[in-house]
Amino acid sequence: MIAGRRLPPLLPHQRGMRVFIFLAVLLVLGMCYFSGSALFKWPCVFHAMSGLPCPLCGGTRAACAILHGDLPSALRLNVTALPALVALIGVGFLCAWETLRGRALADWTGVIQRNARWFPLVIPLLLVWWIPHLIGAIKDSKSELVNLKNPIAATLRNWLGTAR
Repeated sequence: MIAGRRLPPLLPHQRGMRVFIFLAVLLVLGMCYFSGSALFKWPCVFHAMSGLPCPLCGGTRAACAILHGDLPSALRLNVTALPALVALIGVGFLCAWETLRGRALADWTGVIQRNARWFPLVIPLLLVWWIPHLIGAIKDSKSELVNLKNPIAATLRNWLGTAR
């Protein structure tokens, strides 16, 4: 609603876009749920080159763990998966609700424009998050996140003084 006014009905292309987004969310959730199979292996270029986890490494496995009800494993793999998954599910429900209702709940263009100034903070926040994620993966020997056979990862592990 805009200042107490009802928004006009969704146009056909707006309704179609919401249906598309809802179906895309369902597809991503399904892929995360079944990512343990050999069918859905998403490689990380940074990890392949360095043996170290990027800020998002472990996110797919963490999302899969959350969808299977294993919250402790998910938080151990990558804490950022929880808010990302909540946001993704929220967007899916919002699109479904607006489609069924036939009207937008808010003027989303205005909301996005008002909050766009905060989007550049995402990358610095991810980089700040990455430091403890990286150190924790190396010190705790999270074998699913660190490849110590890679010389870069092995060197960093030795530099941190955690060699065994």
